[in-house]
Amino acid sequence: MLQRQRFTPLLPSGFILLLAGLACAFSARISGDWAMAISWLPYALAAVGLWLAIQFSKRQLLLSVVLTLAGYLLVQSFLQRPISEPLVRYVYTLLILALPLALLLNQLAMERGLSHPNAMTLYSLVVLGFLVAVVSYLMQGQALVASLDAYFAPRGYDGMVISTNGLVLSLLLLLASFITFFFQKGIIAAGLFCVVLANLLPLYFLDVPFISSIFAIAALVIALLTGIKDSHDLAYRDALTGLNGRRKLFERLAGMSRHYSLAMLDIDHFKSFNDTYGHDVGDDVLAMVASKIAQVKGGGEVFRYGGEEFTLIFPGMGASDAQTHLNDVRELIATTPFVIRDKTKRKQGTAEQRGKGGKGTKTVQITVSIGVSEKDKGQELPEQIIKAADKALYKAKKQGRNCVVAG
Repeated sequence: MLQRQRFTPLLPSGFILLLAGLACAFSARISGDWAMAISWLPYALAAVGLWLAIQFSKRQLLLSVVLTLAGYLLVQSFLQRPISEPLVRYVYTLLILALPLALLLNQLAMERGLSHPNAMTLYSLVVLGFLVAVVSYLMQGQALVASLDAYFAPRGYDGMVISTNGLVLSLLLLLASFITFFFQKGIIAAGLFCVVLANLLPLYFLDVPFISSIFAIAALVIALLTGIKDSHDLAYRDALTGLNGRRKLFERLAGMSRHYSLAMLDIDHFKSFNDTYGHDVGDDVLAMVASKIAQVKGGGEVFRYGGEEFTLIFPGMGASDAQTHLNDVRELIATTPFVIRDKTKRKQGTAEQRGKGGKGTKTVQITVSIGVSEKDKGQELPEQIIKAADKALYKAKKQGRNCVVAG
């Protein structure tokens, strides 16, 4: 089950690649206006992608678009001629090796905006690599191509022109991209892997009509959807806990017309905990608590309301039934030991991982108090239900904390 969930993010991008593959199966029938549209659509999509990347300061989107467009331009400009020409073989070999490598580096580097030092480093590497390739060919073209041909001369498989070494190295880069997705997880990581795949496939099957245009379109659509998803998460998701935030909560409540219950959850003594151990440890507590709340049963939806407060919605469920599931979450948190590490020995990793196991200076118990209310004739507006749940939460605090109270 967990393995299926791990690969689920690949489905949207994988579906786009499947459509591209089906389009290639019928590409011989493309002609006239359709041929013109398919050839020019990558440029239009690239323009949209560049605007979106600059608008939302997304380096991964920017480089995905730029590198895909650069690869497409090189294919259209140089690889429409016989592979026997030295310059054609040179460009083809560089595309097979350098393009997936650049896309992999873009995938590996954490997204921190367009102007972060790691972004500047990547830009510099891409530009420097391009300049070195151009200058090297201008200065020692024949010798350079002969040297590359010794290892990467096209061999001519069935329907393919790639060399054995080129195929092996490009597949290794593709495997590295897949492993990166496997550990990073999520739709964004899946999209970046599929962009690498979409850029490589047309280089393997160059003789298929319009394959470079079709898969450039697929790669750019995937990059755009990935960028939009990333921007959506920035607007709606809490970066620390990974949960949907208050903005998403109120949008969800505005669209709910049927009966539901709503709970407000607060971490007990969190302010004094922060004052004692520091905000870094406090962040780890928030991440740990969020990971436990996310395990709630009964169809509960979890949101970070703000600070140390979380909100849970149970569509179609009364407060008494929701209280059972909330008690399970409360008990799960209370029985999970939290290790406070020595500041000089705190390991790198996710906040949740830093709150687990290992040698620490102290183990503490984290508890939460919860108030729950439901939609009824006396309170139908979301603000009324939240207020009622807040009052119930206050009662839970007065009753000694680490309990669930319905109100």
